[in-house]
Amino acid sequence: MQIEAILFVNWIFWAALSAGTLLVVGLTERLGGTTRGYRLFMAWLLVAFAAILVVSDLALPPASQASATESLRRPLTFAFAAGSAAYLVASIAKWPRSGLAIGTGLVGIGALVVLAAAGGSVSPALFAGQLVLAALALGAVNAAMLLGHWYLVTPKLSPAPLRRMMWLLIVALGLQAVAFVIAIGSGGTDALEGGIGILTWLRLGVGIVLPIAATVLAILASTASSLQASTGLLYIGLALVMAGSIAGASITYLTGVPV
Repeated sequence: MQIEAILFVNWIFWAALSAGTLLVVGLTERLGGTTRGYRLFMAWLLVAFAAILVVSDLALPPASQASATESLRRPLTFAFAAGSAAYLVASIAKWPRSGLAIGTGLVGIGALVVLAAAGGSVSPALFAGQLVLAALALGAVNAAMLLGHWYLVTPKLSPAPLRRMMWLLIVALGLQAVAFVIAIGSGGTDALEGGIGILTWLRLGVGIVLPIAATVLAILASTASSLQASTGLLYIGLALVMAGSIAGASITYLTGVPV
């Protein structure tokens, strides 16, 4: 069971990271303010993420609670990969593509919701909500951290897109904190017992509270002429959000409590 949990946590991580990033990139492109070089880089990166996600999906055990949703989850995963590839082609050809990115990102998030409905949690609805928020948080911090590098070579680039991503990250993390309290308050004390309790509190402190603090500092630093400080803080935020997302999914599969 624990080996199966590792495989599902791996799938959740790549699905949340890739779907969230593509959705944020699409929304940012629709609003404007980024460079073609950044969009092309993200398009190539997202194809690589989607390929890893497909391999992760094929590695999931057929005899499990999630096998009941395979008939829907897997087509959604493959559709997400195809949409990511189409976004890359559209980016290279300079075709309209922000809608494609947003739609494909929502398909990937749909695959996450389908997996949550398969079980592994005392509250599938809350688990689904946590996975959607994890995708938004991972997507926002990943897209923002990488966008920060473009300000080093394009100093006149408006900081507005970066700030929008950072505010989205704060909102997603804040809602994750609310969902954490709901999960524990609804009788999820199993996640606080024994050694797993330490991991649960670390998930809250390291995976939610500290990234919020780092992002607030990054927003304050974005008023400076150079955004190097903001980018550095977002590196820290990315590592913390990744750790928190993996911990949250792991705790859910180990205890059934969707934190």
